[in-house]
Amino acid sequence: MSKTLVLIVPGMLALSAETIAAMRSLAMLARYAGAPGSEARGITAALLNALGMPAATPVAPLALLGAGSDPADDYVLCADPVHLVADRDTVVLASTIDDLSREDADELVRMLDRHFAGDDLRFEAVRPDAWFARRQHAPDIATTPVDAARGRKLLASMPSGVEAGTWKRWQNEIEMLLHEHPVNAAREARGEAPVSGIWFWGGGRIADAGAMPLSAVAAAPGRLGDLARGIAMHGGGAMATLHERDDLLQTMTRANALAASHREAPTVALVVLPAFFDAAMLETKWLAPALDELGAHRVDALHLIANGNAVTATWTAQRPSVWQRIAARTTRGRFAIPSASDA
Repeated sequence: MSKTLVLIVPGMLALSAETIAAMRSLAMLARYAGAPGSEARGITAALLNALGMPAATPVAPLALLGAGSDPADDYVLCADPVHLVADRDTVVLASTIDDLSREDADELVRMLDRHFAGDDLRFEAVRPDAWFARRQHAPDIATTPVDAARGRKLLASMPSGVEAGTWKRWQNEIEMLLHEHPVNAAREARGEAPVSGIWFWGGGRIADAGAMPLSAVAAAPGRLGDLARGIAMHGGGAMATLHERDDLLQTMTRANALAASHREAPTVALVVLPAFFDAAMLETKWLAPALDELGAHRVDALHLIANGNAVTATWTAQRPSVWQRIAARTTRGRFAIPSASDA
C-alpha cells in the first residue's frame, strides 16, 4: 500500500531569499527532488496534479462541499469577490476580498440574486470569504482560476467559449452594481478595498468530479482548505481543520488510521497550511518531519506545493536511497525557485 504526503504552503515563495536559504529542510528537499515543476494555472491546479486528478476536475462543487454546503445536482462555480484596479490602459485583478463581515456578504449576495433572478444564476455565501454561484444548466465557457488571474490583465483571463459574451456582460453588470453599493462605500470610508467584481471559475457538477484519492486531510480554514476537505469527503476519506497546535506527526497519525481501515487503497496525507506562518515553525513542525517520514520510508512520495510572487511550484521527491540521504546531509542542495516567466 503506497502512501503519499502532499504539503501545501501558500505564500512560502514570498519569503525573503535569506530566509529560504537558511532553511536546511529545503536544501535537503532540493537534493531529493531536483528541479521543481511550475504551474501557470495556480495552486489549485498544482494540487490536482499532485493527487493525480485530471486538470478538468470541477473545483467549485468540491469546494462547496468542503465549505459545508451540499452541491446537489447543480452546476456550481466559484464566485469569488475580488478587487479590480485600473493599471494604465487595462484592468488588473488585484486581490480576492477575504475580510467581509457576514452581514455585508449577505447583503451583496441578496443584491446579486435579485438582479439575476431570471438568468438561472443563484448566489450563495457559505462563509463571507467563500462564495459560489449555482445553475441548473451547464454554461459553455472556459474559465481561469482566480489565483492564476491575480495580478494579471483582466482581459486575458476572462471567460472564453460559446457563451463567453453573456458571461462578460454579466461581469460588467456586476461591476456596475457594486460600484456605488453602500457596502463598498462604507468599506472605502474605512480604508478597506471595495468588492469591485466577482470572479467565476472552476465550474462543474459534483457527479463529474470522478474518483477521488483516499485522503486524510488537515487543512487551514479558507478557500484552498475547502477544496482539500471536499476531496476528502467525496473520496470517503477523513478530514480535520488544522489548528495552531497541530504538527505533521499528528496528521500522519490520522493518515495511518485511515489506511488501517482501507487496507487495499493507497492513502494520501494532505496538509494545507495557513497563508501566514512563522518560518521557524514551518521548518520544525512540518518540513523537517516530512523529510524524516520520507527518509524512513514511512511515505513513498512527498509533494511540496508553494506559491508567492506570482509563482506556483511543486517539488516532488520519492523515497531516497541510502546514498541520497548521506549526500543530502553532507552537501547542501540549491533550493531553486522558478521565476514568473517560467510558469
